[in-house]
Amino acid sequence: MIDPIEFIHNASSISKKSMNRLKLKSNPFSEKPIRGNTKFFVGRNSELSEIADILGAAQYGSVANAAIVGTKGIGKSSILNILYYAAKRHGHWIVQLEASQVTARQFLIQLMHSIIGDNLFSVDGTLSTNYMEHSKKIIEIYRRLNTYSDKTPVHYPREKIERDLKYLLHNVKEEGKLCVILVDEADQFAKRSCLGLLQFFHSFLYEDDILAFFAGPPTMMEDLTKISPAIRDRIPKVINMPPLDKVEAHDLILRRLEDVHTNGASEYDPFTPESIEKIIEECDGIPRRIIMTCSEAISIGLKNSSTIVDEAMVESALKKLGISVGHQILNHLTPAQSKIVRAMADLGGSSTVTELSGVLNNSPGTIGTHLSDIYEMGYVYKERDGYNVYYTLSKELKDVLIIEKDE
Repeated sequence: MIDPIEFIHNASSISKKSMNRLKLKSNPFSEKPIRGNTKFFVGRNSELSEIADILGAAQYGSVANAAIVGTKGIGKSSILNILYYAAKRHGHWIVQLEASQVTARQFLIQLMHSIIGDNLFSVDGTLSTNYMEHSKKIIEIYRRLNTYSDKTPVHYPREKIERDLKYLLHNVKEEGKLCVILVDEADQFAKRSCLGLLQFFHSFLYEDDILAFFAGPPTMMEDLTKISPAIRDRIPKVINMPPLDKVEAHDLILRRLEDVHTNGASEYDPFTPESIEKIIEECDGIPRRIIMTCSEAISIGLKNSSTIVDEAMVESALKKLGISVGHQILNHLTPAQSKIVRAMADLGGSSTVTELSGVLNNSPGTIGTHLSDIYEMGYVYKERDGYNVYYTLSKELKDVLIIEKDE
């Protein structure tokens, strides 16, 4: 009978020895966004320059809210984290949120809680001496926020929340300081149920000293303005995040490897030159995909007790990651949506609503509605060719549906 503690101890010791065989102290490829530590951050000079211009102008009264847009894994969260620490260094109030709260009231609760907790309290959890003049009111608001529950909506009505928020911004915040609000995954607001929240933003984003950055996919602004056209005027700046170029992609891998190399390792150890080129070629300059592929390839090298990570291991990593993500997407789809993407795979991965309607014997209106929902989730892409709009499966779905079908 195997002792489980002994088994884990022995297995982890073997992994450590195998890691040293690959000339690494540890696996340096983490998917977590950069938080304050910028040594692994590469490129983005033009995007950082745009953000610096927006922040600098806002400090002198010329506020222009911005959208940061790009495909999944392109580095939007890392840019927001860098912006968070840059604004902190300037002494501004800074709030970082995810667009998980779908009503204006819920969002306001989250926003105020973060404003007070992240900016008015010291590290030890006590109110900063800078705000003692308003201590009674601040603590009263914070206590109310902490006891808030959706089940008791009358407990903290929206009118009262908005009054308290204005009190913090107009009476408590120091003059000349901004309240910088960073909202990740802001495409979640592009739903009919969020119309009230977008209407709130119409006036809120015109408040003095409020600077907001909304991060989301390339179509985010188009999708938001479909729900509420006026929001386009409130977010006049759009910062596009393109893929990394080849030099930047090499630099991303190299910086992480150098950080954990053992003595005597050369620059790209344990990767062979061919495996590095394979990663750069297949990952299309998407940082998260580069990082995930490198991490998975190292794991395969460890399991094989190898001294190198070669091109075959990278190919295995790419295939495993593609299938894994693809299956997660399929599990996320409804049965009707799943039928549509499988029919698209049968048609080669790209088709029109009319073609799918004929194959599935369903009305174009129904097919179009389902495809719009799948498109909003980022699992298919669309492109106009003359009078026709073609929907195309994402690479992850192609890896599952088309490759498996061929096999």
